[in-house]
Amino acid sequence: MNIGDKITWAYRLLFILMLIWLRFIEQYITIWGVWVVWAIVVFFWLFNPFKKRKATPKPPPKDQPQLMDVK
Repeated sequence: MNIGDKITWAYRLLFILMLIWLRFIEQYITIWGVWVVWAIVVFFWLFNPFKKRKATPKPPPKDQPQLMDVK
């Protein structure tokens, strides 16, 4: 999914959260609560801070000679 798709789904998510807020939780939480929840969800979705990063291969130690595959 590219960045344009993520932005499109981000504002769609805001629209859906607003509708849920109007229907169920308007009497308990102000509209700012929806904006805060939306901002947190979009941050985690766009930037994905807990994504497992690929390990970079470590170079062989300098004291051992390079091994060659001989057939």
